[in-house]
Amino acid sequence: MKAAIYKGIGKIEIDDISKPVIQADEGLVKIGMVGVCGTDIKTFNKGHHMFKPPCILGHEFTGEIVEKGASVDYDFGDTSYVIAPYIECGKCEMCQKGVPELCSKKHWVEGAFTEYVKVPLEILKRATLKIPDHVPESTATLTEPLACAIHGIDKARITPEDRVLVVGSGPMGLLLGNALKNMKCETYISDIDENRLSMAENCGLKTIDFSESGFESFKNSDPRFDSIILANDRKELVDSLLPFVHPGGTFELFGGMSRDAVLEIDPYFIHYKEIDLVGAFGFSEKDFKKAFGFITSDPDSFSKLISKVWDLENIVEAFKDATDKTKAKIVVKVSS
Repeated sequence: MKAAIYKGIGKIEIDDISKPVIQADEGLVKIGMVGVCGTDIKTFNKGHHMFKPPCILGHEFTGEIVEKGASVDYDFGDTSYVIAPYIECGKCEMCQKGVPELCSKKHWVEGAFTEYVKVPLEILKRATLKIPDHVPESTATLTEPLACAIHGIDKARITPEDRVLVVGSGPMGLLLGNALKNMKCETYISDIDENRLSMAENCGLKTIDFSESGFESFKNSDPRFDSIILANDRKELVDSLLPFVHPGGTFELFGGMSRDAVLEIDPYFIHYKEIDLVGAFGFSEKDFKKAFGFITSDPDSFSKLISKVWDLENIVEAFKDATDKTKAKIVVKVSS
């Protein structure tokens, strides 16, 4: 079968590899489409400690279950599903503490930029969701990143009608903005790039220019938000933006930062204003299902985020396209 093999920084090649052989507690999935995510791009451009070459990237995927092991007692039919790349075990210490996104014994699926993958029984049972006819398959690939966004929203304790600022209007910022809009929050999204802000406006989001002059105007207007979500890696913005969170509100680090990043913040706002500084990473089974519900209830809004679909043979071009700031989400079509 064909697979896109990551072989080192800046190098992905289409190779022929053996088709997976499933065990009794697994299913074989024929991959349909795969979203290109920020982690894929980071790995391709800079490398990543979690993905050592040679390996297969990709975890935002759809597909058909074409073969079942003896222990898989479900009739999936001849249709497409969106499938979680992992789910929590439900039994470990982290799961018992109510933080399943930090589960230490997750059930995993290997990289999806290939024609077939093995999926463990627990994921088939709990996080394999049928794509309805009114939802484009490319849009369904947004379920996993949207699940991460929903986890971030829940971690920030955001409720309907809250006033929220999302800082950074890349693909994840746009997903956060769409989810917050879906929740009826008063949502603003900021960026320094005009193209990114234009995409946010096309999604019906209120935008704030964070270019040098725009940021000065923002500060002078002295706004207040119930929550601010930092959806990029600009660590200096944490201290700059803390004063604009309502007392008792939340500032969330959603975008990943480098391992050696150090924050410098004024503790006055943490102590005297009781602003919670929190982080958010990953998702749970509950988040994945909630994200799919958002997409199926309003597919048109989320479909606006799909900028282009590439074939697997052109995956290098797809990865390069995903860094274009005039584009939102890029999807790779593996099979029809």
